[in-house]
Amino acid sequence: MRKIFSAFLGMLLLSFGQCVWAEEKVKSSSELDELKKRIEDIEMRLDETDVIDERGHKLHPIHSIYGLKIGGGLTITAQGVMHHKNTNQKGAGAISADIAMESSVGNNGRAVVVFDFERGAGLQNLPTFFTSPNGNASGPNGDVESFNNDQLHVTQFYYEHDVYSNLILTLGQLDITGYFDANEFADNERTQFLANLFIHNPSVEFGGSTDFFSPGIRLTYSPLEYMDITIGAFEGNGDYVDMFDKPFVMGEVGFKLKPFGKEGNYRLYYWNRQGRDSLTNTANPTDNALLEAQNKGIGLNIDQYITDTVGIWLMGGVQRKKVAQFDRFIGGGLNITGEAFSRPNDVIGLGYGVTLMGKDYKDYKKSSSPDFEPEAEHYMELYYNWAVADAPQSKGFHISPDIQYVMNPGGDPNATKLFIYGIRFQTFF
Repeated sequence: MRKIFSAFLGMLLLSFGQCVWAEEKVKSSSELDELKKRIEDIEMRLDETDVIDERGHKLHPIHSIYGLKIGGGLTITAQGVMHHKNTNQKGAGAISADIAMESSVGNNGRAVVVFDFERGAGLQNLPTFFTSPNGNASGPNGDVESFNNDQLHVTQFYYEHDVYSNLILTLGQLDITGYFDANEFADNERTQFLANLFIHNPSVEFGGSTDFFSPGIRLTYSPLEYMDITIGAFEGNGDYVDMFDKPFVMGEVGFKLKPFGKEGNYRLYYWNRQGRDSLTNTANPTDNALLEAQNKGIGLNIDQYITDTVGIWLMGGVQRKKVAQFDRFIGGGLNITGEAFSRPNDVIGLGYGVTLMGKDYKDYKKSSSPDFEPEAEHYMELYYNWAVADAPQSKGFHISPDIQYVMNPGGDPNATKLFIYGIRFQTFF
């Protein structure tokens, strides 16, 4: 009996030992798998470099490190002018840098802050252009901001949330032009055209500051894969004072289509602005009633590939001639990649725009100069974006020679025709 009991006890201990060993093996294997997963996750975060393409936003290279995303660019421009006898300035330069930082908030949110530095005011003492959008001071160089100092400015600071998979909410200090009036070929002063009218439709009296930054809110809803609807409301002058007195509101419908198998974007929009703080760029700068006058308009923005290497673009709009100095604008051009001559990441851009003076502004001009006969302002620009070391768009280093030609600046046929030449150096980091 003692032998049987001893044998039974031995088998029990052996079985218990095997169970403990098996459990430790499973536990060890589980810990090893968990450790492996953590290492892979860290490696993925360290190696991850992706391009953020928010709806309506320009492309920015964003580098991700432990959940914090950071990216930016440095732009250096130099421009000169010919055929302008009334200025002593033969050339001017400017440098700007922007840094964007993004951090996740929960599962569906993100906080974003954008810093901007700019030094150099660009070309000065030029004739007034219609194509400096409703007072923006950087007509021939859209990269020049209104500030010109050694400070680092916070231009955007906002929270963005994916309410649903097809609905995005953004709230905070925003760049209005980052969500409306976008174009694949004419929307980025860092890699495409420099003239402001080929970046932002000049027939829109954008709200916000001189540089289009403002507190506001936007919603983008995508009911279909090829359709976006964006609405936004912003403070009219961007100074956070009397925020609801003179708002700027805008709505846009965009379609992503592929006629004949070629990608294209078609955008239609409406905007409304309730007053402004200055009479400088109104149809009658002596009429105080225009400070409170409503301005509104409609516009379109189209970009379409017609071959694998050639794209066309078109933008246009109308606004109230009772308020604005010009009431109609239309522009368009070509975008040609360098694949035909073995430079696939190089781009040639050609743009042409016509701005027409409104009747009320004509009457104002004639009241002081009876012999004045206005003409349409004609603006042309040609650039070549050379991608150094075949860098893709929005990455690496790019050099862009640029020429602009302006006839009848400000609608004045007696004003000097302008030939503006320049070069841009751009690097992304």
